[in-house]
Amino acid sequence: MLDNYKLKVLNKKAASLESRPAEVLKSLKIHNGDIIGDIGTGGGYFTFEFSRKVGKNGRVYAIDINQKSLAFIDDKSKKEMINNIKPVLADQKGFLLPETIDMFFLRNVFHHLPEPVEYFKNIKQFLKKDGKIVIMDYKKEISGFVGMFGHYTPEETLVDTMKRAGFDVSEKYDFLPKQSFIIFKME
Repeated sequence: MLDNYKLKVLNKKAASLESRPAEVLKSLKIHNGDIIGDIGTGGGYFTFEFSRKVGKNGRVYAIDINQKSLAFIDDKSKKEMINNIKPVLADQKGFLLPETIDMFFLRNVFHHLPEPVEYFKNIKQFLKKDGKIVIMDYKKEISGFVGMFGHYTPEETLVDTMKRAGFDVSEKYDFLPKQSFIIFKME
């Protein structure tokens, strides 16, 4: 299970040069007032980055199945007096939100979803018609943790799964050496 130390390690990795967070954020074209769902938020590195980008008029839903993760983000939000982040406890099938979203963001989460087609069909109701789903997931490695424990999803599988859930590729980026980075829109 994730504790505060592991959540801080996840944040450090997300902020690393290899993860190229500034380029990722620039590619997402986030606007002041946007509403974002960070699915599998972990330690919240991108949640807090999104919070700054959407400003006072926007919101970020920190969505996770791990209550400790959400408590960690909630505590940090309170300490830093950030009011536009809302924690949402999810389960393997999805979650409930009080409004529709401009963008869902999933970083290294897709390979954990037991039934991804159903998952994305279920959350489609919370996506605005012109909204997008951003999926970043590890590419297969021959050795190491990612390859050994199946913590990756081939790009073809991402595209096929999202197609079956009712989404098409909108944009694709290849500047991340170890991850796919694809933006999907509803068909």
